[in-house]
Amino acid sequence: MAQNKAAMSPEGRSMKVGQAALIAGILSFGLAAGTIHLTSDGRDIAAVWPANAVLLAVLLIVSPAVPPDRRPGAWAAVLAAGYVANVAANMLTRGLSAGPFLLGVCNLVEICVAAHLLRPASNGEGLLGARRVVGRFILVCGLAAPAISGLGGAATAWALFGQDLGRAFAAWVASDSLGLLIFTPFFFALLRGDYGRCLSNKDWRQRAEAAGLQMLTAAAACGVFFVAARPLLFALFGPVMLATFRVGRLGAEASVMIVAVVGTVATLRGQGPIAMVTPDPREQALLFQAFLAGLLLTCLPVAAALTAREEALAALARSAEALRVQGAELAHRAAIDDLTGALNRAAFRECSLLAMRNAAGQGPDGPPLSLIAIDLDLFKAVNDRHGHRAGDRALVHLVAILRAGLRGPDAIGRVGGDEFLVLLPGTDLDRAGAIAARLREALRRTPLTLDDGTVLTLSMSCGAASYRDGMGFEDFVHAADTALYRAKRAGREVAQSA
Repeated sequence: MAQNKAAMSPEGRSMKVGQAALIAGILSFGLAAGTIHLTSDGRDIAAVWPANAVLLAVLLIVSPAVPPDRRPGAWAAVLAAGYVANVAANMLTRGLSAGPFLLGVCNLVEICVAAHLLRPASNGEGLLGARRVVGRFILVCGLAAPAISGLGGAATAWALFGQDLGRAFAAWVASDSLGLLIFTPFFFALLRGDYGRCLSNKDWRQRAEAAGLQMLTAAAACGVFFVAARPLLFALFGPVMLATFRVGRLGAEASVMIVAVVGTVATLRGQGPIAMVTPDPREQALLFQAFLAGLLLTCLPVAAALTAREEALAALARSAEALRVQGAELAHRAAIDDLTGALNRAAFRECSLLAMRNAAGQGPDGPPLSLIAIDLDLFKAVNDRHGHRAGDRALVHLVAILRAGLRGPDAIGRVGGDEFLVLLPGTDLDRAGAIAARLREALRRTPLTLDDGTVLTLSMSCGAASYRDGMGFEDFVHAADTALYRAKRAGREVAQSA
């Protein structure tokens, strides 16, 4: 069982199930023992119960990471660690009796019910990553799971500790629902690594702002519960909502938990607005639970709506980027000759017009611009003798030779069956003629081997022309073609246009 892997974050960082169970057990024991010690006299039900939230968070993280056939074993390991921790904490604080064992079973029932109902909603987008998940989370953790476990918990409190059955049930449901609602999202995000990723994706200013907002929430909570002489609970909504809007769901979860911890400590010490309303500890617990529930139910839907908006904006940005890439790809395909990869005539014309505009009006000292017209010699004979596939191979071979012998700014265009143009920015006519001769020699020295083993020695005729002010594209091409025809008449050498 310890060899099973349970991912603790969607990015692939993993933790063995045994390690997850150990973490769950340690945290659950610490929270259970501390909560009973601070909020209970050892016989009644604690005012808030966060221990189950840790186990629920670990189960929700472990479940998607293990295969379905190994999931029961992973759950059993985590639940066993939680049960031992729960029993140990209860025995440490309440003494040796049957109560800890029975209460531990009730807590396991609650955790299993909540995990089973929440597991489909917790995959991928997080526990409270969408508004549709918030409603299920509130219903399951705030009512269904605590009510089911509360039947056994209240019966145990009545049978062993002599508590009123109805009041024990109400206290159990309020305590466990508050613990699950407040602490489960926080531990889920913390153990899954959401807080670490959130901070790593922010710059130092955003991190400072997030930390400052949590400090502001803590300061406001301390002021309301320890300093203010009047009940000012409404003053806490401001910093909590500010953290929700600025940091999002994670900020809301952390802020509500800070308020819960500070308020619980103050109320147990008889301080703060809750203690001002009534001296009865039970009524204080119920009032504080009602306040936290109201704060939580105010923040979570807002946080979920903000998360949904951010996801929608991110999806829109991804769609826009995909459309941009697709448009660029389509434009590239529209500009490229499918066979050779050279520019087609329309794209080559646009490229040439741009270069001609850059060269126009520069005067005799401006950057020169030259054009080479190329025709593959005896191309029809290659097609007739060896087939059109061999002719296609010859054209591809020619473009590969041209591309290998040209610079990055130079452009190659296929303007006919075996007719090509090469644009040479910054190149005068003499240099263009030399380049054409070098390319012609490179093609002659690099024969093409066909699939049947036939070796073809190809050659080409070239004509070079230089751009002059006032030329249009067709004039420029005509000048290069004229030089090409002169080269063919002269025996397929390289000719230059005056």
